[in-house]
Amino acid sequence: MGNVWEAMKKHQAEKAEKAVAAGDNRDGKPAAPPAPTQSDSVAPTDAASPVVLAGVAATVPKGDPRSPRPRGADGYSPLLAAHHDRGGALAEEYRGLRTSLLAQCQDQRFCFMVTSSEAGEGKTLTCANLAVIMAERQDRKTIVLDFDLRKCMIAGLFNGRQGPGVAEVIRGTARLDDVMQPTVYPTLFFVSAGEVTGKEVGELVTRPEMDEMVAELRRRFDYVMLDTPPINIVAETGMIGRAVGEALLVVQMNKTRRESVDKAIRLLHAANIKLAGLVLTHRTYHIPGYLYKYS
Repeated sequence: MGNVWEAMKKHQAEKAEKAVAAGDNRDGKPAAPPAPTQSDSVAPTDAASPVVLAGVAATVPKGDPRSPRPRGADGYSPLLAAHHDRGGALAEEYRGLRTSLLAQCQDQRFCFMVTSSEAGEGKTLTCANLAVIMAERQDRKTIVLDFDLRKCMIAGLFNGRQGPGVAEVIRGTARLDDVMQPTVYPTLFFVSAGEVTGKEVGELVTRPEMDEMVAELRRRFDYVMLDTPPINIVAETGMIGRAVGEALLVVQMNKTRRESVDKAIRLLHAANIKLAGLVLTHRTYHIPGYLYKYS
């Protein structure tokens, strides 16, 4: 976790230096820099700095949701802990993330892309489990879309079909209503990646149809989440983010390197994508069991 805070503090310090260099007060004297933070475990107070929204414990089994695993009667992957153990500690942590997100949204609506700096940090599971928790709001509609067109993992989590999906809508061979798949939750829907080749991915996300698709999703749904590739690895993630406007950055505690987090933040800023906050996965500190044993 220290590595994450170091990257965040570095960006805050750089912004403070730029403000001091560029800004003068009325007396013609350089503006005073903000007071330094007293602890690495306190999030930066600058509204433009990344804020840790939640930490998610590493109690979900790792693995590829497309691989055979024991599933429930609905066929949903056991990796959807927020679905299979709705009263458990992990579901409560996702509810805490929901509270943090909604606190930032004045109209109680949002559209985020969920990304990471590196592969294997838990962004897809974070996106899918958060969608399940958002569906608890019966008066709001939620949709999650698989824009990680190379991995295509969302359909496997929700026991859905792989196509048609996002790729077909962007190509113009299918409408959004044709590709939306229902879930066991009346207010939650998902769209799979669809059928696409690796060579085609870069070209698809640059089409104007992608922006039109995101605009339609904003009109029809209250909560829109796009699972996207790691921004440090796949170039088109920035193109997707420009259409969405805001991002959640998933970071694995005690694994993700400071340099990777630093680079991801820079790439988001360079693409003019607002960083709504960080989500720490594989948190290891202990939560007392009695907190989740209410009768």
